[in-house]
Amino acid sequence: ENPIAAMIHKSLTAVAHSCMEKINGTEEDLEYLRKDPPFPEKSACIIVCLLKKIGVVKDDHFSKTGFITAVTPLVFHNRKKLEHMKNVSENCAKEITTTEDTCQLGNSITTCIFKYAPELHYKT
Repeated sequence: ENPIAAMIHKSLTAVAHSCMEKINGTEEDLEYLRKDPPFPEKSACIIVCLLKKIGVVKDDHFSKTGFITAVTPLVFHNRKKLEHMKNVSENCAKEITTTEDTCQLGNSITTCIFKYAPELHYKT
């Protein structure tokens, strides 16, 4: 694994833990995040909190710009991968409806992102 990805993974894990505490979640709620979505309610809430902190959710909507900003450090060295992530953001912006409750948004976003970019799913 490249050092940048490892560093990002480590900081996402720390953010996930702070989000877990914020919603009174447990380690078990965090464990679900290693599986495939949809996640149970509390796990989905942790995801929304995390996505807000990294800018992928803005004003309770999926942010294409926020998504690209968040993934750029992982793919900036590879133009093809960056283009792929731009397509992922376009597809998800079209597919994700924002009429659902906030925590459900966590499931919608992760389902979409992992559908088009399964390489972004940290299962370990």
